[in-house]
Amino acid sequence: MLTNFFFKIKLQILQIPISLLVLILNLFVILPFLVLIFYLGSAFQLLVTFLLFILLSINSIFLFKFKINNYNFEISKNIEIEKISKKYFSEFNEMTNTINKKTNYLRNEINISTKLLNLYKISKNHFSDGMIFLDYDMNILDYNEQAVNLFELEINNEKDIKKLTDFSNNLDLFNFYNNSKEEKYLETDIIFSFPQRYFNLKSVNTNNFIILILKDMTEYVNLDITRKEFFANTSHELKTPITSMKLNLDALSNSKKNNNDLDFDFFLNKIKEDSDRLEKISKEIIDLHEIESGKLSLNIQKCELSIFLEEIKRDFYIILKKNKIDIEIITQSGFPEILIDKNMFRNAIENLISNSVRYSPPNSKIQINCIYSEKFYNISIKDYGIGLSDKDLPHIFERFYRAEGLRSEKHSGIGLSIVKQIIDVHNGEIYAESLLNEGLTITIKIPYL
Repeated sequence: MLTNFFFKIKLQILQIPISLLVLILNLFVILPFLVLIFYLGSAFQLLVTFLLFILLSINSIFLFKFKINNYNFEISKNIEIEKISKKYFSEFNEMTNTINKKTNYLRNEINISTKLLNLYKISKNHFSDGMIFLDYDMNILDYNEQAVNLFELEINNEKDIKKLTDFSNNLDLFNFYNNSKEEKYLETDIIFSFPQRYFNLKSVNTNNFIILILKDMTEYVNLDITRKEFFANTSHELKTPITSMKLNLDALSNSKKNNNDLDFDFFLNKIKEDSDRLEKISKEIIDLHEIESGKLSLNIQKCELSIFLEEIKRDFYIILKKNKIDIEIITQSGFPEILIDKNMFRNAIENLISNSVRYSPPNSKIQINCIYSEKFYNISIKDYGIGLSDKDLPHIFERFYRAEGLRSEKHSGIGLSIVKQIIDVHNGEIYAESLLNEGLTITIKIPYL
């Protein structure tokens, strides 16, 4: 009850005007003095004191109002500041949220970039294509091992590779790099010399650096070239005996009309030779296809190699006699029986002997040496013919390859490829050694089965 009473009094006091309230307060302050002056002093003093009271009250009222106004101004100012603060604080919160979102986005992007970078570092040397990263001043930022291998470089210190010129001095490569600065993606083919190699180049311009991607196309280009040469050469090989057969048939017909039996037999033999040649070419093409496609299955048998080679030598008796060439077979004492597919191996040896006879001069010989070791049977066939150049030697077992010069005119480029395929299916090895004009030696190594 007492608390409510005082609360009501406070409310009533707050409702009194400020001027009257100040006047009453000042009156309570000065009233004791007025009473004392009234009883002890004169009327003049009382008047002066009353006037002072009035002035004091007026001054107090103005001062109090001035302070109240200042206080109200401060309050309104604080309210306005608070409004502005809320506004800017809201904007600041929005900006902070935006920054946080951007920061999180960038953090995620950095994490992804870091993972991709780590993945690239782990896998870069496992790419089959060469990769070189460059800035716009031809400075190398990074590269993989395949790029080094493609350019056949020997690097002792990675810091030695600073510029693209440290990889190659090929002008086409530099022109491609310069053109890549202007294009987002670019692709071209270029040829490197000494030795001649074919590359496919691609570039990606990221606006920060350029990525060069190099692919060695030499094998594919050479295969395409040899394929085209094979069809051209085979067409020529087929066309020659066919044309010869037609001419001999015409001549044979004329001989028949003239009852010339000697010419008849001559042209008949020529037609047979041409038909044999056609048959040989066709058989080589069929054999190559069947061996490569795996259609021929091995029929492994034990074979006495010296007897096997003597049989093949007898089959070449007429050709050897005609060309005045002898075959010498040398077999190591105690040479064990060899496990081979006789038909396929006969085809391989016949091809090698035919090749040696074809390029050997008259009155020369062909040596066949047979030795064995702990793991292999070794058979080498050596002739003393025109031999092969260092350029041609590594390619003689490739499909459709024909060496330059004299050798190119006498075969279709299939025979030695068939030989290699036959040795391969026996899990063996074959290699050649030669010096130009000093003959050719081909060695076959067959493992024990």
